[in-house]
Amino acid sequence: MVISICGKEDYSLIVEEFKHKHGIHKIVAFSGGASTSLSGISKDDPLQNEYEKIVQNVETKIIGEAIGLLRDYRIAVLTGGTKWGVPFIASRKAKEYGLKTIGVYPLVGKKHALGEEHLDLSFCVGPLVGQSNWCDESPIFANLLDGVIVCAGGAGTLTECAHILKINEHLLKSGNPLKYLVPIAGTGGVADFLQIISSNPDLRSRCMPNKRVVSGLHAAEILREELELEDYLI
Repeated sequence: MVISICGKEDYSLIVEEFKHKHGIHKIVAFSGGASTSLSGISKDDPLQNEYEKIVQNVETKIIGEAIGLLRDYRIAVLTGGTKWGVPFIASRKAKEYGLKTIGVYPLVGKKHALGEEHLDLSFCVGPLVGQSNWCDESPIFANLLDGVIVCAGGAGTLTECAHILKINEHLLKSGNPLKYLVPIAGTGGVADFLQIISSNPDLRSRCMPNKRVVSGLHAAEILREELELEDYLI
């Protein structure tokens, strides 16, 4: 089911109905890069293909480990919903393990969106102002999730994480549960410096691990504890 959202339309009721229908209690997101090219190397250089294969294998291993552990809990997997990189791998792995999936992408990315074989619920987000651009969907993505595993990532991932951290500032003040972020160290990009973005050490210590996490299995174990998923076994 693909749902288009424009302007200030409310999507929360749709999500709650989806969660209720499928017995879902928590939403775990995967955020990360969609492109895997080497800078300074021409696109037709064979090295680009080799590098892409290596990155895909690493991301598949990390994401597969995480979802393999989380599959026994009442969760849905949230991604950017497109046909590349982390969003594609996470959506595909989630479906392989029988989990429900949600995709959130901007109107400009609709032509690159995954189909119903990978996504159980899709949000195509229209622009608030002007023409559609990538990251129009980032506020919705950030609001939907309870926890997120961050693997590599560029500007889009940074935008998503910044939204999550800003939301957490308010949640911390109001005494509500925070959205938990687990960056995978060593994957490059945003994941390798996410823990220094937040200038509030109290916030950082509450919504991110204080040690390096280098595997999907470890990331999933952390989310299992932080989101209290043991209370939501299938």
